[in-house]
Amino acid sequence: MPNDLISHAENPAASADTPKPIPAMLTGRALQSLRESGYTLAAALGEVIDNSLEANANQIKIDLREVQRGKRKAIDRIVVADDGDGMSDNVLHHYLQLGFSTRYMSETTIGKFGVGAKLAALNFSTRIDVWTKTRTSDTVRHVWFDLAEALNTEDNGLDVTIAPPDDKPLPVDLVPLFPQKSGTLVAWSNIDRLADGSGPHTPGNLRQEIEKELARIFREFLYGGIELRVNDRMLLPHDPTFVRERTWADKVLADEYARRATDKTSVPEHFAPTRVYFNDMIRVDDHEVGLVITLAPREAVRRRGLGGDELAKKLRLPDNQGQISFMRLGREISYTNVPRIFPKGVEDPDRFIGVEVHFSPALDRMMGVRNVKRGAEPSDDFRSALREKLVQWIPVARQEIQDIWGEADRRGGIAAGEHDDINQAVAQVNTKLPKTRVAPPGDDSDATSVDELLELLASDTGRNTEEEKRDYVEKTKKLPVVIESVDLPGTGLFDIIHTHEISIVRLNTRHRFYRQMYQPLRALSKGESVSAKDGTAAARRAVEALTLLIVAYARAETMCDDPNESYGELRQWWGSFTDKFLAKIKDVID
Repeated sequence: MPNDLISHAENPAASADTPKPIPAMLTGRALQSLRESGYTLAAALGEVIDNSLEANANQIKIDLREVQRGKRKAIDRIVVADDGDGMSDNVLHHYLQLGFSTRYMSETTIGKFGVGAKLAALNFSTRIDVWTKTRTSDTVRHVWFDLAEALNTEDNGLDVTIAPPDDKPLPVDLVPLFPQKSGTLVAWSNIDRLADGSGPHTPGNLRQEIEKELARIFREFLYGGIELRVNDRMLLPHDPTFVRERTWADKVLADEYARRATDKTSVPEHFAPTRVYFNDMIRVDDHEVGLVITLAPREAVRRRGLGGDELAKKLRLPDNQGQISFMRLGREISYTNVPRIFPKGVEDPDRFIGVEVHFSPALDRMMGVRNVKRGAEPSDDFRSALREKLVQWIPVARQEIQDIWGEADRRGGIAAGEHDDINQAVAQVNTKLPKTRVAPPGDDSDATSVDELLELLASDTGRNTEEEKRDYVEKTKKLPVVIESVDLPGTGLFDIIHTHEISIVRLNTRHRFYRQMYQPLRALSKGESVSAKDGTAAARRAVEALTLLIVAYARAETMCDDPNESYGELRQWWGSFTDKFLAKIKDVID
């Protein structure tokens, strides 16, 4: 018999003082140490959501329970509930076992290492309870783990174990969160890492942070139709590339546009990227990796100096500066600034550039994926391939941003005030014309004030400082009608806001009528040098455009059931005011 198989009893040379084998790990203390895994709350919750998605969940609910602690509120329990397949007793028994996974080292699933959900929970709490039910079961089953009890057990010289599943019922207040047919509910309690409820740990700050992070991390699933709620607020996908539709950015931009526009039907449903520079596979050795490089919509880029204002913050643009999103099976595992990857370093305009990398778990080693699916440290080969594309397209994107800003600067400097002469002339003539019949707002009206409307118009026309806005409002609010050329989304020719005091007309500089008729004629009127051929072409196009303007108005009337009844009086007034203005206003344009 080999010596290493002889027991101490059979080996006379063995001394009673010979050391005995010891456990390779002090489980309780090891878990206590592993609490310092460095998870953010959003990343920790992401580990549980991963399990829900792998279990075929369509609806996932996160509930943050707040309690009063002295003068502050704090979170004292976190729950994640899903309507997935649930777990059998065998799987449930092992669910809280560190290293266990039904998908251990899989290269086709999100989960892989069997440690994420356990470490994530222990990062913030000391007790985990799990209830689950499968479609074929009539009962809800339960397992639990308590770190404080585990440490006590270990101190008493006993092994730390996980008890088999039991039938402990759900707490009454958790019953509404549990799905009807099948699913799983994970509850973290005895939360001690967020207990102070101060600063970033206030419930409001934590909720906003996890909403923002989870909406970005799981954007592909949210875009696909998976529902993810935080305290019953359904998350919209947050897409730094702006490629996906029905996103958080679409809502923010639509709300902003609707706030400024009177024609709500013209609000776009999707604000697409200004440019998609690259959306294809790149080869790294014998592997293919997806890469997307985009430029944010013009409505987000806007004008120079606005990349950190309130709208930009709502769009989360400052967070995006120089960041690269690594998507593993459609799940973001890293959103980071990779050192020395952007040509000439990261610049302020880069917040408008979206960079997204897609890869499969088979490339985890090349991408430097860690065992908790947080962070990526890509190989030198991949960095070289990625940098090659970024060197090609980032300068192009930066230049386009500068072009957009330059165009906005020109609109602000040239288009701003280009109708001042007409505005003043109309004001003088208007004193002898029929007066407005627009009713003043009632005492309980929440209508935007004239000053507020004019401040928005001042911003739209490049008057950005408070002094410029104030001067513009004071000068303009005395006018009966003000028209300005403004960059507007959509295909509307103009937008009109009527108040009892003033009518505000915004002529769309994007519209073909403005670009093909108004701008060329304006250039001719200023004596800019053009050839006889170009001048004749501009005049011919102007005649066409004016004729088509009237024809288009006639067609627009046919969108009403009874245009003669609805618009007959409008036509009379329009014709009358046109006649009077043409008769009394002439040669006022400088």
